[in-house]
Amino acid sequence: MRILLVAYDYPPLNSPQAIRWYYLSRELVHLGVEMHVLAPDIPARDGNSLDIPSGVTMHRCDAGGLAGWLARRQQARPLATVLAPQQSHIGEATHVGSTTLNWKGRLHHWLERCLSHWVYPDSRGQWRAPASAALDELIETIRPDVLISSHEPAVTLQLGLQVAGRVQAWFADLGDPVLAGYTPRRWHRRASELEAQVCRVATAVSVTTASTRELLMARYDTMDPSKIFTISQGFDDTVSPTIDSAQKSHPGELRLLYTGRFYPFRDPTALLEAVLELKQIWLTIAAPEVRPEYLAYAARSGGRIVFLGEQPHAKVLKLQQECDVLVNIGNALSAQIPGKLYEYLGSGKPILHCHSVEDDPAVSLLDEWRRGWSCANDLPSLRIFLTTLVEAPERLYALLTDDSCTASAYGWSNLARCLLARCQQVTQVEGT
Repeated sequence: MRILLVAYDYPPLNSPQAIRWYYLSRELVHLGVEMHVLAPDIPARDGNSLDIPSGVTMHRCDAGGLAGWLARRQQARPLATVLAPQQSHIGEATHVGSTTLNWKGRLHHWLERCLSHWVYPDSRGQWRAPASAALDELIETIRPDVLISSHEPAVTLQLGLQVAGRVQAWFADLGDPVLAGYTPRRWHRRASELEAQVCRVATAVSVTTASTRELLMARYDTMDPSKIFTISQGFDDTVSPTIDSAQKSHPGELRLLYTGRFYPFRDPTALLEAVLELKQIWLTIAAPEVRPEYLAYAARSGGRIVFLGEQPHAKVLKLQQECDVLVNIGNALSAQIPGKLYEYLGSGKPILHCHSVEDDPAVSLLDEWRRGWSCANDLPSLRIFLTTLVEAPERLYALLTDDSCTASAYGWSNLARCLLARCQQVTQVEGT
């Protein structure tokens, strides 16, 4: 089986989508797939890069527009988030890490915002022209059995549509809907038209949650239900940490860790306020480009709230092993589950999920896994829950299980096997 993946985000980048395809492509290679990847030539941030999986054949082309110009000028040095010195272990940091951008970073973001008003879906759409030329050549030379477009951004879906008739099978890995709650209003019509076209033309469509699948099936009720399937986010199941369903390891205090990003639809304010009130609780946050108002909580916490800035993926996994409880903040979008929740599952640590909407699908997942707890993402609820977790932890830890059977379905190796099986199925059908 020969697969060509078209991905704007791919290692050495360290974004959530790059991490997803780092693991999936690595495991597909282990399953005997000849794996090719087309990605833009964008340098990674210093110290935060992922390795390219062994056995993957990379094909780079110019990123186009502003990103391409910057890459050619800067090579491996980004415009960059400027971070203060970072500590290695949870609870040892006393300095509040600065995650604000310098003047070059602010200028870069301003230029990107300006471009995003004119380029669909945003400034990354400038990759379409150089990627289109590269993809045309690769299809002729590689002749893939399956082409996969990794959304987001939507430019990869546009590229897939351009060549769908020239490949045996085209997979659109949507993850989230193209028309999502965070789509700028100016792009609603275009996103809706693109989503409909992808669902009509693609051989198969994969999403990350059952809720997203149901949403798309409702939007396109004439679509064959077998065409759309779920490949969730996952965790590295080649590493098997001990399941930690015992009580916290620091008597009299609680060490929390949050790793991820803060989007407009993912608000940590209630969590920060609760930690500030409860003196026995320490919170470490590994997140890029944190807003100044969030940093202000750290300044008032006496060292109990620490921002580490963006961290390499391997370092994040290590931090997860050193905490008592991992915190996940749910999206205020009912069809989505933060990918970090699945990564947390693989850590073996208890998970506290703060849900922002009543129909958050992560709540039922945690009930199924019995590897953590759910709490409303508001100050009164978090105050009560965290107080109980510190003062009477046995009541909450008794609800957990150390059974790993349910979690094993979300390991990247299992998810890659499911993806390969679907690829083999559709190529056999298309070939008959």
